[in-house]
Amino acid sequence: MQQAATQVLHIGLCTAKGPVRERNEDASLAGQFVLVQGGGQSLPVGLFIVADGMGGHEQGEQASALACRLAAEHVIRHVYLPVLGEGLGTPINEILEEGIEHGHRTITRRMPGAGTTLTMALVLGDDVHIAHAGDGRAYLGRAGQLRLLTRDHSVAERLVELGQARAEEVIPERGVLYKALGHGPEIQPDILHDHLDQGSYLLLCTDGLWGAVADAEISAAIEAAPTPDAACRHLVARAIERGGEDNITVILAARGWPLAAGRD
Repeated sequence: MQQAATQVLHIGLCTAKGPVRERNEDASLAGQFVLVQGGGQSLPVGLFIVADGMGGHEQGEQASALACRLAAEHVIRHVYLPVLGEGLGTPINEILEEGIEHGHRTITRRMPGAGTTLTMALVLGDDVHIAHAGDGRAYLGRAGQLRLLTRDHSVAERLVELGQARAEEVIPERGVLYKALGHGPEIQPDILHDHLDQGSYLLLCTDGLWGAVADAEISAAIEAAPTPDAACRHLVARAIERGGEDNITVILAARGWPLAAGRD
């Protein structure tokens, strides 16, 4: 049992509407279980989702909540339950992509004109599988370093990629997305894979955080916090202090806490 306890992910989550918006159109999910096998071997399985709705009035809020529920339901049915049974029969990349595509089709049919970003991370032991559409972000952090895993599907980021703008410029098109659930006839999410080693952490957030707080400050705040929940609350408060105009959602999942205890 002691070995299984060391494999538990330390999780924090905080969300707020921010100082400007009337309602919080973000949706989020964070959960895990630990499968303990014979001989004391353990497998942590975690699912983490952030979604930022668009569409005005209540449509954005409904779109993000619906996408979050549908993606989570799909992963639970096709990953969680098989892991508890005889094992996966479908590649994880396909499962994650199908979950986002299902949400996209449903939003397009039920709520024309609405949309949402969605960034989803599935942790299986040391492996992290990510499906992403929009300008939410997923980072991996360790020992004072924060590495961005995802790319922003925004017009502003595309201009930077094409060399037509600099990353440090304030570009009006930053909030204009060319890829999101509910927009366009079909969607092709980015599918990524990485590793979550002992002493490292996974951070998912909507643009309300990264648009207001620099990466170096995010990293420092996380590593100085007494708990993952405290880290998330502090980051949300910092984004509000900086005058962030958007909703803010932060999820943190760490392999070991305090983080220094897991370092070599």
